[in-house]
Amino acid sequence: MSQILVDAYKIKNLNSGLGQFSFQFVTNLLNHSSPDLDISCLAPSDKSILFENKLSFVKANLVNRHFRNSTKYDLWHSLHQFPAHLPNSNSKQILTIHDLNFLVEKEGNKRARYLKLLQKRVDNAHVITTISEFSKSEIEKNINLKGKNIKVIYNGVEIQSNLTEVTPNVLKKEAFLFSIGIFNKKKNFHSLLHMMRNLDDYKLVIAGNNATNYGNEIKLLISEFSLQEKVILVGTITEDEKSWYYKNCKALVFPSLAEGFGIPPIEAMMYGKPVFLSKLTSLPEIGGKLAFYFENFESDSMAKQIELGLTTADIDPDFSSKSISYAAKFSWGTCIQKYLDVYRETLNI
Repeated sequence: MSQILVDAYKIKNLNSGLGQFSFQFVTNLLNHSSPDLDISCLAPSDKSILFENKLSFVKANLVNRHFRNSTKYDLWHSLHQFPAHLPNSNSKQILTIHDLNFLVEKEGNKRARYLKLLQKRVDNAHVITTISEFSKSEIEKNINLKGKNIKVIYNGVEIQSNLTEVTPNVLKKEAFLFSIGIFNKKKNFHSLLHMMRNLDDYKLVIAGNNATNYGNEIKLLISEFSLQEKVILVGTITEDEKSWYYKNCKALVFPSLAEGFGIPPIEAMMYGKPVFLSKLTSLPEIGGKLAFYFENFESDSMAKQIELGLTTADIDPDFSSKSISYAAKFSWGTCIQKYLDVYRETLNI
């Protein structure tokens, strides 16, 4: 039986995108019986309770953060591109690269350091996977793969079945648009504030930890534009609350400037909702033909696209069912099965 270690260390922060990806990956891995594969999980010791001890855990500690792991596994899968824990040099390694967003977010020496570190991680890996064709093209343009192929495996997205209906007290019965994400400039939330000055019939709810420098900029703009009654920052929300916002919003607005995949658009589509996206990076690939796209980030143009898109969705009696059907392609079952296939292919079993 082949011994495999999955590095899910990022579940230490479940409010991050990598934390949620790692959590969902391991959770869904448990649902797939693989008698030929003995899979363990590298994670902070306090997180093992998340999986009810159904998986063998390897405790992440300072020693194996600074030195290569002494245990030889047949295969080591790093679920993120900058792993803090490195495998034994005799273990085969799969490296999953989510995006090269640092090319947009960083400048000068910082950008060069990130690129150099990623090159080193790719050099050490036997197999590279990534989460979209866009990310694949960015990797191929910026990294010397030295003959290695990249396998594209789309993220899994799902709606939890055991959610409890939670109605937030920040809204009454007003129609609202919804957005969610980490508060940094690549999310482009400020364009939505300009847009809201041209939309009279809707409020805007933005979820995510706004205790950041960019979050403070957004708060200042809300005050400057006198949008306190139209734009609501709800901070970090639970899965129950997120479900309510998706279920009750008119649409998701997601003008992000850089995404390796973009989970919120698929989540919103799973509720049959219209989604309005930027045309940048992976979003047209993930949103497909059912999404609506901002031509630019001029406030009047964005507002007109919202009104036109909502009208288009409203007059199509099948719009909701088509969105739900499209989103179903991005299942965790499909995602995990493709990774298991890569495991066996890499191990030649």
